[in-house]
Amino acid sequence: MKFEEIERLKRLYVYEDNLILNGYKKIAGVDEVGRGPLAGPIVAAAVILDRKKILIENLNDSKKISGKNRELIFREILKSCITWSIAKIPPRVIDDISINKANILVIKEAIQKLKIKPDIVISDAIDIKMDIKVIPIINGDEKSASIAAASIIAKVIRDKIMMNLSRDYPEYSFEYNKGYGTKEHLKNLQKYGPSKMHRMSFRGVLN
Repeated sequence: MKFEEIERLKRLYVYEDNLILNGYKKIAGVDEVGRGPLAGPIVAAAVILDRKKILIENLNDSKKISGKNRELIFREILKSCITWSIAKIPPRVIDDISINKANILVIKEAIQKLKIKPDIVISDAIDIKMDIKVIPIINGDEKSASIAAASIIAKVIRDKIMMNLSRDYPEYSFEYNKGYGTKEHLKNLQKYGPSKMHRMSFRGVLN
């Protein structure tokens, strides 16, 4: 690993290291993927990294990493972390309770599903009321190793879900657009109408 990459990764652990200095040991990062798509679930991941293990090379905000590299880093995270979990909320529930409420709910569920209860949670800008202290960090997936790791887990798993859905609903090209409102996706919605995996409350799905 190059010196520059080691220094970048050290900066990515600043929040975690400061929390360790303040007595916290089990620090969970949490993030969600899938607020904006017209179809598919919203997915959240929570992870407690092992600070004693080697730094995970190329760990970063999932949006800044290619799909191929995300898969590699995803496997490294799962091998080296203390524990991790995911939660997902389907389109029908998103329609029933709103995307904002679904976003908070899915993050709470991911935290609650961790096999080891964290001492503290850091999230990507979402302030959540729980029996565990939660610290929201603006652009946290760019500033915190734990949140970045959670964003990668959530992104990889949601992409796999959409790839699987593309086999059942080939007319929407979910394998390419992952449910987002691309020009082709909107065109196909007009042609075929929405599927049961679409979010009916989202603009562009029904009109």
